Amino acid sequence: MGVDGPADSELELAGGVPDGFAGQVRDALLHLYDYAHLQRHPLARLAAVAARSGGGSAKALRDLLLDTIEQLHPGANVSPNDKEWRPYAILTRRYVDGFDIDDIMQELHISLRQFQREHRKGLLAVANMLWQRWQASGLEAGEGVASPGGAAAGADGQGLRQEVQRLGVLPARLELTALLGEIAEVATALARARGVEVRISERQTAVWAQADAMLARQAVLAALSWLVAGHPDWITVSCSSDQRQATIKLASGPTLSDVPQAMSAERRQLLATTAELMRAQGGSLQVVESAGKVQELQLLFPQPYGARVLLVDDNEQVLQLFERYLSAEGYAVTCASGGEAALRAIGVERPQIIVLDVMMRGVDGWQLLQRLRADPALQHVPVVVCSVLDEPDLARALGAQQVLKKPVRQQDMLAAVRAALAGDQAE
Repeated sequence: MGVDGPADSELELAGGVPDGFAGQVRDALLHLYDYAHLQRHPLARLAAVAARSGGGSAKALRDLLLDTIEQLHPGANVSPNDKEWRPYAILTRRYVDGFDIDDIMQELHISLRQFQREHRKGLLAVANMLWQRWQASGLEAGEGVASPGGAAAGADGQGLRQEVQRLGVLPARLELTALLGEIAEVATALARARGVEVRISERQTAVWAQADAMLARQAVLAALSWLVAGHPDWITVSCSSDQRQATIKLASGPTLSDVPQAMSAERRQLLATTAELMRAQGGSLQVVESAGKVQELQLLFPQPYGARVLLVDDNEQVLQLFERYLSAEGYAVTCASGGEAALRAIGVERPQIIVLDVMMRGVDGWQLLQRLRADPALQHVPVVVCSVLDEPDLARALGAQQVLKKPVRQQDMLAAVRAALAGDQAE
């Protein structure tokens, strides 16, 4: 039996959890910070049901997994040295905090055999709770349960998913009005061939989204092809944004008569292609209907990632762990392996917050913090000191907003970054 992944048959529960489902739970935990993987994961459907939302399934699935692990917490009355803590501690350290197995064994003072036994016990408990939710949600037992790689779909959909996986998903800050300008000529030619007029609205202010530029272009063109195939007189394309999402709207006149359930196989495939292209990059497709007629298609994109964070640490493993912590929650992260690298990166990246280690060769954390506070252009950038040293008074005296002592859990890191960005001072 592998430490991280016992065979599916070994994960089967007496309570009737299918082998494939238990394997999916393990797969999702192994990719807890892989946004693209979770977005396409079969369990994302369960997370969307639990969150009462059709969008943002990657974050919803991650939150569901974290909440389920937290249910294994034995309670404040149980000592952390008690073996009842082990399944919870192992899953948290291994999948949430990203610790190595040897470090977990050393922390819990257990052997490899004990680790494997308690690790399996925790996985089985999580799988059991999620399977009960799956059944209660009304989802069919066979829907996407068999293969961890993706939800069940037709051959065309499977081929598209494989192609996207081959190319990879590269989400970045994308300006949607510029995107529409890039495809305007192609869109016009596509519509003109069917005698349809395309009107792409010109917006004075920028509309930003977090998207893969290539996938976003293909999604807009697939949606446009679907509308053109309905033979409208004209199609308008516009974009807008609010605090939750950015939207590209495609509306036609007159309103199309076909609802999705009544359209031809070719048009259904175009719609499915649009939905899959949006889903792959963390967005979604919404078909707006009124009185049995399609009113418009809306391509919904996530808002751009959050604040720009500079991570400064000379330990590459720590940088990778903290980057997963923050990027999974939407922060735009840049890593600097040491004080000198940080000084070079600050002028280029212009971070909105810095997470700073102390014990580094060359320019250490205290020296870097002093330089930041002495520079009028940088003295207002909030700093979170994150070190094995427990010197909060010195950190505050030098101008740090928040202080964390390693090792650090994701929840603590996120709380400190949010507080520092909000201007709160560490107590």
